[in-house]
Amino acid sequence: MKRWTKRLPDRACFYLAAFLLFAFPAGTMAGEAAVPPAEKPAAQAPALPADKALKLEDAVRTALENHPRIRAAKEKVGAQQAVLGQQFAAYYPTVSLGNTYRTTTASGTTGTSAEASDFFSSQATFNMTLYNFGKREGAVQSARETLQASQYDYQTTANDIVLAVKQAYYAYLQAQALVKVREEAVKNRALLLRQAQGFFEVGIRPKIDVARAESNLYNAQADLLAAQNAVKIGWVTLKNAMGLKDLPEQPVTEDLSIVSTLLSLEQAKEAAFNTRPELKSFEAQRKSQDQQIATARRGHLPDIIFDANYGRRHTSNSGIDTFPLQPSWQVQLSLNIPIFDGFKTTNRVEETLHNYYSVKAQEEDRKQQVALEVEQSYLNMINTQERIKATQAAARAAKENLDLANGRYQVGVGSIIEATDAQALYTDAETSYVRTLYDYKIAEAQLQRAMGSP
Repeated sequence: MKRWTKRLPDRACFYLAAFLLFAFPAGTMAGEAAVPPAEKPAAQAPALPADKALKLEDAVRTALENHPRIRAAKEKVGAQQAVLGQQFAAYYPTVSLGNTYRTTTASGTTGTSAEASDFFSSQATFNMTLYNFGKREGAVQSARETLQASQYDYQTTANDIVLAVKQAYYAYLQAQALVKVREEAVKNRALLLRQAQGFFEVGIRPKIDVARAESNLYNAQADLLAAQNAVKIGWVTLKNAMGLKDLPEQPVTEDLSIVSTLLSLEQAKEAAFNTRPELKSFEAQRKSQDQQIATARRGHLPDIIFDANYGRRHTSNSGIDTFPLQPSWQVQLSLNIPIFDGFKTTNRVEETLHNYYSVKAQEEDRKQQVALEVEQSYLNMINTQERIKATQAAARAAKENLDLANGRYQVGVGSIIEATDAQALYTDAETSYVRTLYDYKIAEAQLQRAMGSP
């Protein structure tokens, strides 16, 4: 009984240590699982000077710094970087520490009493794969190629955002220019109405001239309201393309420069095939799948593993001679040769082969889409270049026709129908000219995007 009393403090200390080792890590992990990770703060929008005109370069820079799609693509690159780090873990050993306490009781028989025994163990384990015939090398290279693909996907996202900003930017400028056209139309039709009213009051023209001029003016005012609303929608669209929630409307710098096309269609396609990040991404994905095929085929090869452990353990009966724990160690070198795994490796190879050919087919499809985008954008830009000349000439002729019709009406030679038709013709011609100018800038941006340039 005395011996049990002496051993009791030692056993209590061991129980307390075991409880702390097992309870606190589990409790900590449970607490971490219950609390979601803190969200990274979103990038703050850079201050855009309200007193200065917004330039296209500033709009693009702001979008690339603030758009949620850019942040999402960046996080995907970071996640794939972590996957690559996980694959590199195969080159490092695994070290763990285990503590065990087990108590058992054997029931007694006639003439013998029940016996209780306690088992104590504390052991450190070391495990490392020495060589597995290229499996981990293939996994690392596959993850590296996938990381490269995610970086190209990031670049693709950036190019898409730049194109969206350019389209919204020029669409907003187009809407502003159309407001000026509509304002001029309202001004001209209001002047014609005053002339018709004056002629009617002195008995030169009939009442129908006044009614037609009024209808013409009201239609112009309705068109002006629609154009002004299009400007508001255009600003909201531009703000959204820049990735900003709130941005007061401010002046925007105009850019109507026209660059003559220096490249041929075939040169544009070749540049796109060499530059487009989507194609480079598919190429990296194909290389990654190629590495996965090689890794899957190596599943039939053995693994050479080194294991070692060192610890202290002891089994006591009724608490007698529990401590000190007795040392124990073991060193082991294993050669694991796969014989049969239920055709798992064979089917794994088939899976990677199908994935490889799927990526290859997607790459070919994307090449065809790139060629289509380049050709469409190239033809659209050439077409708008020619249309600019035609619409400019039409606007000039319509202006001359309007001046002649107004002059004829003022001297009483022309009719109200001739004057209103001339006004409508001039407004339509000016509208077509303005639309063509900015359609050219949008087509130019689309061609740049199709060729792989931001």
